[in-house]
Amino acid sequence: MSEMSSPVTELTDGLTGSRLLLAAISIYIGMVCANLDMVILQNALPTLTHDLGVGSATAVWVVTLYMLSMLVFLLPLSSLSDRIGYKRTYLWGFALFTLASLGCGFASHFFWLQTWRGIQGFGAAAMMCSTTSLIRLVYPRARMARAIGANATVVAVSLATGPSIAALILAHGSWHWLFWVNVPLGLAALLLGSFALPPNPVQLSLGRGKARQWLDALRVIDLPSFVLSAAFFVILVLGTGRVDNEPLQGAALLVLALMLGAAFVRRERRTAVPMLPIDLLGQRQYGLTILTSYASFAAQGAAFVALPFYLQHGLGFSLTESAMVMTAWPLSLALAAPVAARLTQRLPIARVCGAGLFALALGMLSIATGCLPANPALLAIPLAVCGAGFGMFQAPNNYLIIAAAPANRSGAVGGLRAVTRTFGQLSGTAVVGLLLALQTSVGVNGAIMGLFAAAALAAGAGYASVVRGGQPGA
Repeated sequence: MSEMSSPVTELTDGLTGSRLLLAAISIYIGMVCANLDMVILQNALPTLTHDLGVGSATAVWVVTLYMLSMLVFLLPLSSLSDRIGYKRTYLWGFALFTLASLGCGFASHFFWLQTWRGIQGFGAAAMMCSTTSLIRLVYPRARMARAIGANATVVAVSLATGPSIAALILAHGSWHWLFWVNVPLGLAALLLGSFALPPNPVQLSLGRGKARQWLDALRVIDLPSFVLSAAFFVILVLGTGRVDNEPLQGAALLVLALMLGAAFVRRERRTAVPMLPIDLLGQRQYGLTILTSYASFAAQGAAFVALPFYLQHGLGFSLTESAMVMTAWPLSLALAAPVAARLTQRLPIARVCGAGLFALALGMLSIATGCLPANPALLAIPLAVCGAGFGMFQAPNNYLIIAAAPANRSGAVGGLRAVTRTFGQLSGTAVVGLLLALQTSVGVNGAIMGLFAAAALAAGAGYASVVRGGQPGA
């Protein structure tokens, strides 16, 4: 996949006509595939444990390793994409993701499944870190807010519908098809993207026989910073996973992770071209916007793990009933996102976001407190409130994150946004996993406590959204 032979120095105001449509389809297919693969395997874990002969705790690493691989490579690939081009980064990442999906489907041993999942996560990181930049190149400025909102809606709906899509696929085929479904989608997106996605001004013109230029491009990645950030994410995940069974060892790993994280931030402050946009995070409004995004996705991650346990184990719902109830979340989210876009034209964006997050917290509380009868139709109502609240928040908040950043920092901001989203989901999942593991020894209902935790995270994010004020950087 190569850039067009004569890269432009300055693009006109986006694309038009059929080329805009084809480019958008390529981008949205990538977002669906990359985000869906974070959650689509959860319902298949019991089958994986049987087919591959591994324990339940080991099988969970099929999900964890994918997200961990993305976290490790998102920031360095974001910096690299600013140098070598967003189209090139996206297409090469998607090609690797598609190949790895094929490998995952044919894996007959857990080792090879994990290997391909790690490669798949690397490809997904390349796709995610360049999406924000491509949107800014593809869409005219007058349509930018709607385009960012649509992207946020696609991401959120993909994450919310993952369990339902997985249940549908597993009802008619084996777990291998959870991976193979990416192959035709990937090939279609690569074909469309190769033709329709525009090039962007890059500092280096890369091609065959230009090894020196490639080395120059790779130098934009500060190796010590990359090692520190990778070690931080890996040790943090390992520590979180061991807190319940080996609390002292888990706590020691978490302390070590925090030390590595602090060292990474100090190193980034002294780096000429940091992977982490420290200067933007140092702005109060921008920092609160990123914090709000992190807490909201942590709330969503906690809710998506706690809800199936609560509905199936606590209330005795079947898998089908549980999936139908949870479908109310993505449906209401998709309906609320366009409404949020209109409201932000009349009301302060931060307040619209805050109202959405408080609605999410209220919906979680109404389920956790058991104030509604155990009826699927009635319980779908608070879940619809949760989805609508998340939809009111996500699209406007993403616009704030992107619009406040300079165009030449699009790659770094895209990586930061993806890291915030993935790390938030991983954090929420870890919190509920810990609560579920402790429920026997402590004597509490882990699923209900997980719902309370999701409500608390959403309420905290709502408060942070309200107090941040106007647009970041303004």
